[in-house]
Amino acid sequence: MTSCILSFSLLFLLSYHPLSSSAASSKLDEVCNNLGGWYVTPELCHSVFSADPQSSTADLDGIAIISANIATKNATSVVADLNKFLKASSDPNHQKALQRCLQVYTDAIPKLNGVAESIKSKNYAEAANVFSAALDVPAKCDDATSNYPPVRALVDRDDVYFSNVVLVARAVSGYLAS
Repeated sequence: MTSCILSFSLLFLLSYHPLSSSAASSKLDEVCNNLGGWYVTPELCHSVFSADPQSSTADLDGIAIISANIATKNATSVVADLNKFLKASSDPNHQKALQRCLQVYTDAIPKLNGVAESIKSKNYAEAANVFSAALDVPAKCDDATSNYPPVRALVDRDDVYFSNVVLVARAVSGYLAS
């Protein structure tokens, strides 16, 4: 019985302190494991970066640039989805709501495109500010669609994913700024 408890205790301790953690640790792990202050879990961080296999070998600036690229690609993807939804809709009120969403996402893309340059010039605070402003995009889309549940249901998935991507990107920029 005592050896069983001792074995369990040893396994428990080793699970929290793996012997090879420092050798196998990457910059991505470093970043993802330290974003809690920005309310980003390591799981969310890793799930966002799983979209780009280069993130696992990138340096800190590379990770920040990759996060900006993922956010930009995601905004572009949302614009494509919104265009599809707009073409499929025949209700003028739904179309108006979708056009508002389309406009706020379209307006965000050039700003997100510029973030990589801010990161390259080590202006992480500016990058974080752009990402903070981009977090308003889904809220504006939600406001536009709030009176139209069918439209809101269409855009919610895109809005949530975009919010998560931008939240991680902002947290990475904030991490590098501090």
